[in-house]
Amino acid sequence: MPYKWLPVVLAENCNGCGLCVEACGPLCLEVVDKLAVLTRPGDCGSEEHCIPVCEQDAIHMAWEPAEGNPFYGRWRAMPPPLFSV
Repeated sequence: MPYKWLPVVLAENCNGCGLCVEACGPLCLEVVDKLAVLTRPGDCGSEEHCIPVCEQDAIHMAWEPAEGNPFYGRWRAMPPPLFSV
């Protein structure tokens, strides 16, 4: 399975303010039960606009297994190594 550069929400930090939702151009994030959720990862452009607006530091980017159109966002065939030699 390919990997995509996607926003990951840390539930323990998220307060559900919705600033990340407003910053997301392709509207991939939604607030569900007071928690930001990446509901449309296939449409994410990997642009990271959601990160700087988060006052709670609840979002970071990571290479995650994903499916979807390879023309939307940044993709890799394999995840990056956990450490370099």
